[in-house]
Amino acid sequence: MKQRKISENFFSQLISGILRPLLDVVHEDDTLCMELRGNVVNIYYRGGSLFCIEETSGKYLLTFDKNYCDDRSVHLHPSPKEAAELIPHYKQAMDHWFRRNPKYEREFQQLILRENNCLSGKISKSTDYFIVDVEYAETGARFDMVALKWMSESAARKNTKKPTLALIEVKYGDGALRGDAGIRKHLSDMNQFLTNKELLKDFCEDMSQVFRQKCELGLVEGLVEKQYQVSIRPEDVEVIFIFANHDPDSRILDDELSIAKAQNYPFPIKIAQSSMMGYGLYANRLKNLSDY
Repeated sequence: MKQRKISENFFSQLISGILRPLLDVVHEDDTLCMELRGNVVNIYYRGGSLFCIEETSGKYLLTFDKNYCDDRSVHLHPSPKEAAELIPHYKQAMDHWFRRNPKYEREFQQLILRENNCLSGKISKSTDYFIVDVEYAETGARFDMVALKWMSESAARKNTKKPTLALIEVKYGDGALRGDAGIRKHLSDMNQFLTNKELLKDFCEDMSQVFRQKCELGLVEGLVEKQYQVSIRPEDVEVIFIFANHDPDSRILDDELSIAKAQNYPFPIKIAQSSMMGYGLYANRLKNLSDY
């Protein structure tokens, strides 16, 4: 399994080396998020990859995706310092592209990440989930979001062996609830992944390291030093569906959920409900599929 944690050299370049300007701008701009991909780090804006930073033999190549812009004046391989200074210019190019090619589901995912990982809105300290990764795609498995479930009560947060894993699938609107990208296909894929015990163990170990690195990089807030030296347990894994802007008059969701019977799967399947209106994930606001 390809690991998502980054090398110590990559990490040190972000903390105090040539890549530090990019980490600083992510700290300052809550419309951005940084995700770790092994030998690559992505900086996302509105759910799209603003910059891809690739490590090769101790060197770092920064790339802006040319598909987002046909403006030849945009430098596709800026230096870290140039990229940090010109982010408004690159954002504008992406805004124009998203106007013609909206990606609401990915944009919604980034909002969920911000609300549950960052203290700028003062919400994440009380939520029960941290988002460890988004758009996970390794070993044939694909998950919209990978989360660490860690109840927010003080006693639980002191126990670094308490966290468990949650795999999250986000559906924006009712357009992709059936078929090859539908609910039952996702459940089948997750079942295949979660029943591979050796793969699941390695995955949990890697996600534990990714979480530690993200905390030390300041990408997850609210935890003190060493509190984030967690060990994610491969037991009690949850599968969570987030249905954003579902049309309550549509029968598609109810029909699909009634076919996807909870007893067919060896893991709990939960449907996220918001706390009033918002993106914070609270354990007591998740409803079991069998109760939905």
